[in-house]
Amino acid sequence: MLDKTFIPKKPFPDFKWQWATLIPTESINDPVVLLGVLFRMEKLEGKHSFSSDEFTQELQSLSNDLKDSIGVNLAGRGGERNVMRNSQQYWKSLGLIPKDTHGQIQLTDFGRKVARHEISQTEFSAVTVMTLQLPNANIQSEETCRQWEKAGIGIKPLKLILSVVRATGYITLRELCSIVIPLSGTPQATVQDYVNFVNWYRAGELDISHWPDCCEKANDRRMAREFLLFLDHYGYLIMEEGSREDAHFRFNDNIADEIDILLSGITTNPTIDQAIRQLNASDVISDVERKRLQTVRSRPHQAQFRRDVLAACKRCVITNVTMPEVLEAAHIKPYKYHGEDTAANGFAMRLDIHTLFDTGHLRISPDGVVELSGRTRLDYGALIPPYIVVPDFINRDFLKWRWENYNGM
Repeated sequence: MLDKTFIPKKPFPDFKWQWATLIPTESINDPVVLLGVLFRMEKLEGKHSFSSDEFTQELQSLSNDLKDSIGVNLAGRGGERNVMRNSQQYWKSLGLIPKDTHGQIQLTDFGRKVARHEISQTEFSAVTVMTLQLPNANIQSEETCRQWEKAGIGIKPLKLILSVVRATGYITLRELCSIVIPLSGTPQATVQDYVNFVNWYRAGELDISHWPDCCEKANDRRMAREFLLFLDHYGYLIMEEGSREDAHFRFNDNIADEIDILLSGITTNPTIDQAIRQLNASDVISDVERKRLQTVRSRPHQAQFRRDVLAACKRCVITNVTMPEVLEAAHIKPYKYHGEDTAANGFAMRLDIHTLFDTGHLRISPDGVVELSGRTRLDYGALIPPYIVVPDFINRDFLKWRWENYNGM
């Protein structure tokens, strides 16, 4: 156990946490951008390059879809200067595209499974929490990886952050950059050491004036913040109001039991394939999806939205069930991304069908094609039709938005 007088040292001069590119674009970390681009890659894989007109058109389409909610311009520069020139490490770092793509659009097996909705968004984030490690050979040079290894350091940054926040309640960017990252260069540091130093800092009992600065360059703090943003986007942490440096990223107590399993109850160092198998053998993903849905659906205007949708369509769009006791209103374009609280943006759905729809296990195309995830196909394949008639009151632009950009919560 380290005491208050301990001062960490940089294991090598340029020691830092690298999320993806050294020049971050925070909006890319949002799931509808990160995975929306991935969906479009999959459509063109093996046919076109990242500099092709076809890929530029796909990025422009995504930019248009997201302009009212994210405001990111993915195709402001076409051809060789599109977003993949400077930012493709966002997808490489998470194992979604190969380290060496040579300009051609290519996905890894993991990337294809996510892009084809064989892996839900919640599964994708859980696998990333379990497997993302530093050094990251997908994006960092062999020399940098050797420096980490020579110093005897290897960490799972997302798991480490969650472990610290589990014990302290929240973390700030200032604490991550000033305490957690410098301490992570100490091979013998335990989770309890991180917790102690954070608590001593908050109590005014720790002098960090002589601690090393591991975020020296202009973008280093922005890059460190990406780890927090990922955990916020996928529901593990909840970002509260505050300044950029001191905003609290609070632990999501609603899924505490499930996070505990990801932190300690599953094999310590799995590959991506092992992590997928372990998650499929447990109830972690289904429990996370169920609990997060309870929070998302408890919005102030949800009751009126349900009344409007059920008045327009009195039966489940998939099963034709008419009992109002088991019917709910499902947003097509999610409220989080400026989806309307109107009947044109809602399906009447039976409770379980609504859950499948919101978590990305059931998808409906603008033409009424119904697609199921692998897990859903096993349980529901014989019960759900391959095609439905989309009600006339539905705005098909909302269906198109969801079909092309969204993989559930």
